[in-house]
Amino acid sequence: MISLLAADIGGTKSDLAIFDFSQNAQAPPVRRKRFSNREFRNFETMLKHFLSGSTTPDYGCFGVAAVIHQGEATLTNRDWSISEKKLQSTFGFKQTTLINDLTAICSALPLLREDELLLVQEGNVQKQGTRAVIAPGTGLGEGFLVEKDGCFFPQGSEGGHCDFAPRTPRQTELLCHMQKKHSAVSYELLCSGVGIPNIFDFLASTGIDRDRKRFNLVTESADRTPPIVEGAFGTSPCPLCEKTVSLFLEILGAEAGNLALKTYPTGGLFIGGGILPRIVKHISFDSFLKSFRQKEKMEALMESFPIHLILKNDAALLGTASYGQHLFLSSSVQRAN
Repeated sequence: MISLLAADIGGTKSDLAIFDFSQNAQAPPVRRKRFSNREFRNFETMLKHFLSGSTTPDYGCFGVAAVIHQGEATLTNRDWSISEKKLQSTFGFKQTTLINDLTAICSALPLLREDELLLVQEGNVQKQGTRAVIAPGTGLGEGFLVEKDGCFFPQGSEGGHCDFAPRTPRQTELLCHMQKKHSAVSYELLCSGVGIPNIFDFLASTGIDRDRKRFNLVTESADRTPPIVEGAFGTSPCPLCEKTVSLFLEILGAEAGNLALKTYPTGGLFIGGGILPRIVKHISFDSFLKSFRQKEKMEALMESFPIHLILKNDAALLGTASYGQHLFLSSSVQRAN
């Protein structure tokens, strides 16, 4: 058995799985479990729990929502630190690697089936064209994939922390509101699970109509994003929640357009993360696309980029396993077969 432990470690939850690549390079995991991060004081405790009673896999590849520097990472939205060397010595892996969570999602793009994607904008797909990902989840991830002539290069970035640039008078008011609390206002502070409550608070301060019961539910919740999103839909939606989701989509579309201009994704722009797949049946992408395309002289170019929403909720785990296979196992699998 040639085994790999793959982990998708986010700000809120973590997916762990063990793969046996000795017989089939595309084999499903032999064991898998999803954990809530708040139930563990650190990642090592979670991993010990997952591996309890079983043999440590040969290799470990860990996708982390963090900046990776010299084999170490501190999660951006959780007080966890993770080290390749510590994981290897503590658990007995032959080799380990940490990768950015967006590097992981980008690694998964070639493996996604058509039914695991939702077409948002048709565009004109170019084979071997660069692909880009923007992923609103707990935070806002961004990355790209270059796959051409035998080259396979997925790369996550910290683009979500770029400065927010308002496009409308309302968004300018939002920026001013945010600057009272933050020295730098990033897109992540608005286009993520962290950011949606910030938009909600701003709109509430402007006196927009609200459903009192829903408003109280939001303000009393430890995690305010779910009740805001839920309040935007249903038979009697909350106007404040509706306008929050609408403004979120506008700003997300603009930043997706910024990413497209910088990466030139003729292979497609992909929307990842956990927020939009949960609400896709209730929303229109019209405001997203309007903001995405509105780039002055580049509007025709923006319309040419294909856009898909990733529906597969474990794409990052799949990509982490694929990255680990490329890095550690390709030669071993070939010898085994």
